[in-house]
Amino acid sequence: MTPSSIPPAAGSAHTGTPHPLSLPEVIAVDGPSASGKGTLSRLLAKELGYTYVDSGAMYRTLAWYCLQQHVAIPRTPAELNPLTAKPILAALRRWKAELRVVEGALWLHVAGYFPRTEIRTDPVEKAVPIIAQIGKVRDWMVARQRDCLKFGPLVMEGRDIGTEVFPLAPIKFFLDANPAAREQRMQDRGNKASTDRDQLDINRRQGALIPALDSIRIDNTGQTVEQTFAELLEHVRIRRSQHMSHRLGS
Repeated sequence: MTPSSIPPAAGSAHTGTPHPLSLPEVIAVDGPSASGKGTLSRLLAKELGYTYVDSGAMYRTLAWYCLQQHVAIPRTPAELNPLTAKPILAALRRWKAELRVVEGALWLHVAGYFPRTEIRTDPVEKAVPIIAQIGKVRDWMVARQRDCLKFGPLVMEGRDIGTEVFPLAPIKFFLDANPAAREQRMQDRGNKASTDRDQLDINRRQGALIPALDSIRIDNTGQTVEQTFAELLEHVRIRRSQHMSHRLGS
């Protein structure tokens, strides 16, 4: 399928951050670890000419910053409480973070620096699930993720995009695969993380890893990237055609 086979987005000019309950030009892609959401979101954004946003990288960037600043981070969720969260929230208040577009993707830069490789290290991997449990951190991140609309139409991947960040996104996907397939994918790419993180996020009070009621759920166990990508594109084409027909008929 070529880009010309998909109807163009209507009205991509933005003059400010839309209210979160307005209809945003966002394709939300949620799912657990190794569900393919990162690779597929990047492909989808490139195909449609949208800006790609990895919401998880924002949390990783804060985790990296805290480690750089020698901020104490609890080792387990059980150790997290208002007292142990206080140094992390202090770091959140003082860091100088801003959104910048790099090669068609939006990333948080800290004091002008983009820690592209540093946010993928093992220490950051261990710290992110803890930091992501803090409600005030999530509030800050959700606000920044909504700010991304100032840069135009988005394909945003994460764990709560369709439920918390953009609940009225016109197109929402929830990707999944069985645990064995996801564990194998992580091993194949040399990732030391495990699906244990997903269980922690499923039970999180704020921004839990659950599919939106109106999301398009796709189990890509046994599928190639190309097969799942073609399925996503077909759903986008159908949803856009329906939306354009509705606008013309109204």
